[in-house]
Amino acid sequence: MKIALDPYMFRHLPIAEMVRGINSPMVRYLYCAPHTFHLGEDIAAMLRYAAPELAHVHIADSFNHTASSGLRYIINPPGSPARIHQHLDIGQGDVDWDVFFAALHDVGFDGIATACVFAWEERARDSSTFMLEQITRRLATQSQTVRTPLAAGSTR
Repeated sequence: MKIALDPYMFRHLPIAEMVRGINSPMVRYLYCAPHTFHLGEDIAAMLRYAAPELAHVHIADSFNHTASSGLRYIINPPGSPARIHQHLDIGQGDVDWDVFFAALHDVGFDGIATACVFAWEERARDSSTFMLEQITRRLATQSQTVRTPLAAGSTR
């Protein structure tokens, strides 16, 4: 059995370094796109950094909770520890999908890609169909495009 660690669950720990330190092909790194804004905003840099250990990606959109001076969501009462956590269809949030898929291509990702939308119970089948079409098209498009700026260290 292989284990892929998602840094969202362990934000206080350097997961990529932990995976490298364990040094086992059975322990790998999972990048969850809807957790992007909890980890930082530079998708390409995060994927490049974790690339040698990257085995699995979760694909769903989310809103950048740090936008609008951190006031994108207003939760009452003020100071509440509640968090908004969404996994939406591609295009319904703030994840930069062009950068995400280009970075996967640039690092030579050949692992598991999982759609992980859980926002639409009432339209789960439509959401799943849409996500499969989007992921398939975007991965195919990237595999046909030679991109060098990300490989050279640029984010665009």
